[in-house]
Amino acid sequence: MRVFALGGYGTFGRYVARNLCANDLVTELVVAGRNIDAAKEFAHELGSKAVAAKVDVLNEPEIRSVARGSDLLVNTTGPDHRTAFPAARTAIEIGADYCDLSADCDSTKRLLELDSVAKAADTIILPGIGYCPGETNLLLKHAASQLDTVEDLRLLFIYNLVGTIFFFGTKDPGETASEMRRTGRVNASLETVMNWGGGRVYVFRENRLMDVDPSENQENIEFPGAGNQVFFPIGGPEAVTIPRFLGNIGSVSVMLSVHPPQVRDLYLGLAGRIRKRQISPGEAVILFIEGVSAALKEEGADPSWKVPMISLRARATGTRDGRRVRYSCWPSWNWTGASQALTVAALRILRGEISERGILAPEACLDPMDFFKEAARLTSEDSTEKGLLMESFEELG
Repeated sequence: MRVFALGGYGTFGRYVARNLCANDLVTELVVAGRNIDAAKEFAHELGSKAVAAKVDVLNEPEIRSVARGSDLLVNTTGPDHRTAFPAARTAIEIGADYCDLSADCDSTKRLLELDSVAKAADTIILPGIGYCPGETNLLLKHAASQLDTVEDLRLLFIYNLVGTIFFFGTKDPGETASEMRRTGRVNASLETVMNWGGGRVYVFRENRLMDVDPSENQENIEFPGAGNQVFFPIGGPEAVTIPRFLGNIGSVSVMLSVHPPQVRDLYLGLAGRIRKRQISPGEAVILFIEGVSAALKEEGADPSWKVPMISLRARATGTRDGRRVRYSCWPSWNWTGASQALTVAALRILRGEISERGILAPEACLDPMDFFKEAARLTSEDSTEKGLLMESFEELG
């Protein structure tokens, strides 16, 4: 089988491409992207199965020409709000299956409108199968399955955005911002994070999707181990897909708490300017990093701000055995990861283990615990000896 890996030499793409190339089902893997030198170098590293191709993910005719004949397109390019939709549409047009890491709710909503076209092409189109979204969709599906009725389903996560800057950038945020301004190249992952608050922010309420302003929908929520935190809705695809594929759920939302709290207002302010089209998501990233650089120089800045951290809970509120309860679940250890999840999804498509066709979501075609076990095995060989989830039940009276 021929796999076309868009962005296959990038941060996430390298892991996925390496694992797929090592699988006997894959006879050829195309490492594709704008940087042909990087693509050639990594293809050479992978060995005889791999070849390089220069393509621009935003140039659909170019991708169609080069990717035609592929069985599967795997897309790890970004930013998601620009690259996911054209790549997936191209896969449909050439009759190839597709999976990606897309975390943009508006792109997902647009893509769902092509469901009948994808089914007619007999293709599997599975966007958003990374960590968040992806494994988070499956955590929410698992949480919902623990109750008889679900009135509210939400993903709560605390995200250290300052630590993320250090993860993707240099030791000095000021230098990172200056380099982005000089080159015009903004980290795609950070741009996606900014667009979570600045793009379409859908929540599912009253049996319909609503586009809301995050700054006007802030909530104080008790989070285990972190105390009372301020959360606000963001544009996660989970709120778009879960009501469609699971049904019978009162409300669905993805709620973010920015850490450290000292930069929350900065994030929301820049997100508001994106929504008003005063700045682009890329410009917002640079302004955010510059603001973080200034905050780190102020008295009281904590060194822990620099540590990347995501802590999350999938939480379902409803009834079980006639009692009103709240169920929460979360990973018990660090087996999660975007690259691992995308690798497992790609392998399951190649192995013919997904029978559904059309525009899908993780919860539409994957069993949560079965998927988690396979993803965990990529992280740790002794994962079978460890429990994958922690959980809690709370009676609400």
